[in-house]
Amino acid sequence: MSAFVNRRPELRALARLAAPPPGAPASRPRRPPASVVVITGSAGVGKTALALHWAHLISDRFPDGQVYANLRGYDEGPPVSAGAALDRILRDLGTEPGRIPQDLDGRAALFRSLVAGRSILIVLDNAADAAQVRPLIPGGAGPLLVITSRSQLSGLAVRDGAQRVQLDILREPDAVALLREVTRTGSRRDSAADLAELARLCARLPLALRIAAERAASRPAMKLAELIADLRDDSMLWDALSLGTGPGSEGVRTVFAWSYRDLPDDAARMFRALGLHPGPDASLQAAAAAAGVPPRDARRSLDILLGAFLADSPRPGRYQLHDLLRAYALDQARAVDTAAERAAALDRVLRWYTAAASRASDLLSSGDRFTADAAVTEGQAPPAFADAAAAYEWFDTERPNLVAAARSAAGAGLPRRAWELAMTLSPIHMQHFTFDDWSELSAVAVSAAQEMNDPGALALALDNRGKYLFRRRSLGEARDAHERALSIRREAGDERGTMESLNALGLIGLRTRELREAAGYFRETAAAARRLGDSLWEGLGMMNQAEALLESGDAQAALEVVTPLPALFAGLRDPAYEGNALWLLSWAQRLLGAVPAAAGAVDAALRIADAASNRMWEGWWLIEAARVRLAAGDPAEAMTCCKMAASLQRQIGDPSREATALDCAGQALAAAGNYRDAAAFHLEAARMHQRLGDAWQEAAALAHLAGCERELGDAGDGAGHARQALALIEPFADDEAARLRQGLQALLAS
Repeated sequence: MSAFVNRRPELRALARLAAPPPGAPASRPRRPPASVVVITGSAGVGKTALALHWAHLISDRFPDGQVYANLRGYDEGPPVSAGAALDRILRDLGTEPGRIPQDLDGRAALFRSLVAGRSILIVLDNAADAAQVRPLIPGGAGPLLVITSRSQLSGLAVRDGAQRVQLDILREPDAVALLREVTRTGSRRDSAADLAELARLCARLPLALRIAAERAASRPAMKLAELIADLRDDSMLWDALSLGTGPGSEGVRTVFAWSYRDLPDDAARMFRALGLHPGPDASLQAAAAAAGVPPRDARRSLDILLGAFLADSPRPGRYQLHDLLRAYALDQARAVDTAAERAAALDRVLRWYTAAASRASDLLSSGDRFTADAAVTEGQAPPAFADAAAAYEWFDTERPNLVAAARSAAGAGLPRRAWELAMTLSPIHMQHFTFDDWSELSAVAVSAAQEMNDPGALALALDNRGKYLFRRRSLGEARDAHERALSIRREAGDERGTMESLNALGLIGLRTRELREAAGYFRETAAAARRLGDSLWEGLGMMNQAEALLESGDAQAALEVVTPLPALFAGLRDPAYEGNALWLLSWAQRLLGAVPAAAGAVDAALRIADAASNRMWEGWWLIEAARVRLAAGDPAEAMTCCKMAASLQRQIGDPSREATALDCAGQALAAAGNYRDAAAFHLEAARMHQRLGDAWQEAAALAHLAGCERELGDAGDGAGHARQALALIEPFADDEAARLRQGLQALLAS
């Protein structure tokens, strides 16, 4: 829908606020250009159209790019949070998903650093209040932020220096000109008085004017006076509906009713279905599912709605309703369709989204997919994706709709549909770092499973929630979730589920360095897998047990456990686990002094990573390769491995492993006698681990830093960092922690 109309005074006001175009002639002194512009006005007055039109006019002044985000401040569902908006914008600006901070302050700081000094135009549409947009305000010159809102957002002017442009209803001459342009067909010539009367009935709002004008244009033989009389008559047939506090809300609703009553039945049903569809927009296939018709029929109905200006197509294949029209469509759905029909429409949409998400998961997370029993209605097949890139593009486009769909299902008394959709999406969230969505949907799945009173479903949902919390380093909450799942599974006699919960609890123990308990969980995992005859999971349990033993410093016991595993996983044709077992084998052999054997094992792991073109595996195993080179007395080669590892981890977006690579690089520099540069690497590694909340790794980096400072003669700094490291490892009681504690105490005593 092209809803922009002549707004010359407002465009002049905006031009005065913005920086002049490059090469513009010098003029009289002007105030500095604004960095934040707010366009305010009532619903339907054309704020978005003005913002986008102006953005197009000045786009050449922003060579570094443009970013658009709809904050959905006035949708049926909750508005987009500032954190979620930043997540989307940071991705649009090219940030690796794994490098996006978890907290709002971290995201805001990263956003400001990315846009600082760059000529970027940012449009935030439909803001609810100042709190929603304040974290997205750039910190300095360069970017221009344009915000649209029904609210005045006065706080932004006071605290953030925002400049405001108030958008009012159209002036009567402009409203009449718009009507005349749209209704002028063939020999039709309407009088200025009739056009002015129609403009008045439409409250001179662009949205209502276009709908009414299209209605008139579609009846070239009918006099406008008759249509106006029709509109007046209709206004008495419909109850008033509050669509906001803007001017002429009853008149606007009457215009909607006037056009809606003229729709063919199929198009009217599609209009109501779009009102019921959760989320900000819909694909052709999702709209077809909502209406319960084949896509070909849906397209015909949607074309009718587009022609009547009752729907909008922001880009090919996507359909949406203005928020006023959505409120009206939902009102009509509640008036015309029975509760059962409305529930069936939502159910069809949910099944379609679940089936489509399942197909996407096949390509994006095939090794950890969730199978849902949600067959679609005949004639509404989910999309077939050509490859993983196409599947991810679909997922990324539909993310707001998927979250809204699960939320709507939970609120509409359809808990199984909410659970199925949330669980189907969880492997994709895990693989692609869409943690904000995973956070909400994992909680939805738990609540839905509880409402279903299905212990098996609840155990799966708790396991999923625990995995999310683990990835977010909320380890106490993750342990609680997995312990609840384990209890349910043991009571139900679910041996496979029990095995998976035991492994999950072991992984938490690894992260918290409760290593004896972790090794015990992993032994139980392997034993349960052996009883089930599952060689893969038995090997996984043993591999994780070996890692727990190595972390505690028991290399001999770890070697005995891990030695048979590379051959086992090779036989199972699982290169990821085979390479991981070789990495652990190298670690054990290195600690035991078998350096050539360790080199052979880690080099074999790196060959697997190279053959698979898997940079994630390579980046991690290179750190062990560096440690083996150090043990062999080759710090230069170790440094090369560390540089490659740090670069790969930065590209992948894993700051924890990047910090580990930097710390190892510091050890390589220290081994070469370059303590000054080594100290800088250790300090940066310690800071990164601190930001991640990893006390153990931070302590290890600080211990290395303290050693370098002692070599440099900085006894005071070295002692301070050693004491800091001691405080960090105080909670840990394993043998490796005891050795680190002893070394730090010796450094302080020297």
